[in-house]
Formats: sequence, structure tokens, C-alpha cells
Amino acid sequence: MSLSDAQRAVLEGWVRRRTTAQALAQRSRIVLECADGHSIMEVSRRLRTSPDTVRTWRRRFLERDLDGLSDEPRPGVPRKITDADVEQVIVPRPMPDPVRRPGGGRPRRARPGRRGTHVPDAVAARSTAVRHASDERLQAVVDRANVA
Repeated sequence: MSLSDAQRAVLEGWVRRRTTAQALAQRSRIVLECADGHSIMEVSRRLRTSPDTVRTWRRRFLERDLDGLSDEPRPGVPRKITDADVEQVIVPRPMPDPVRRPGGGRPRRARPGRRGTHVPDAVAARSTAVRHASDERLQAVVDRANVA
């Protein structure tokens, strides 16, 4: 198995980059190890994965090049929550400007009792008109994003 310089550069970039999904980084390591001439059994031992996993990603790379390393669509019902919905909840939005009182008095906060400049996740989820069940799934995504 041989790689072009461009393919090797992309794969090494995916392995080094901190923001790459770990699954994609592992697949890239598998392909790089195979391209360096290591056997399937040796690659599986070095990367602590099964030989079938090495065979799968090696075969998919040979069949579809770099595109073969990305995830395929999963079977079942398509997602109801789009990436845009998730982004609306995760990406913080500024709070509304304080409301000025008639007569020029001291401004009051638009949301009494709240401090800070960003809408809390739960408020943001409700403001996007996402159903309650979806709100819980989105909160799980937010929690995972905050851990990473």
C-alpha cells in the first residue's frame, strides 16, 4: 500500500490536529502504519485494535481514498435535530441591552436576577422553540461539548 505526498500530509495532519475526532485520527494512524509496510497483525497490536478494524479501514481507504475514512450515514430514522439547532444552543448569544426607563432613570436589566452577558443553555434551547424531549438531547450534546 502506497500513499502520495498529499495523502500522507492530510493523514498526518488529522493525527496531529487536536480538534480531529478521535475515530478519524485512529483511522488515519491505521492507514499510515499500513503504508509504512507493517502487517495487519502488527498494526492491530501497535494501535491496540482488532485486526478486523485494521482490515476494514485499510480496505475502505484503498476503495475510496481519504473519503473512505469518514463515517457513513447510520441506518434508521434520520436525525430530527439538525446541526443548526445544536449550534443555536451551544453558541452563546449576548443578552438583550438593558431597558431604559422613561425619564432617563437608571437602566434596569432586561432579565431581572440574571448576571453575565450570555443566555444560559436551557433558556437558549427554549428560545429556539425546540421541543422538551429535544431540549434534553441537546443538553446532552452541550454537556459533551463542555467536557471536550
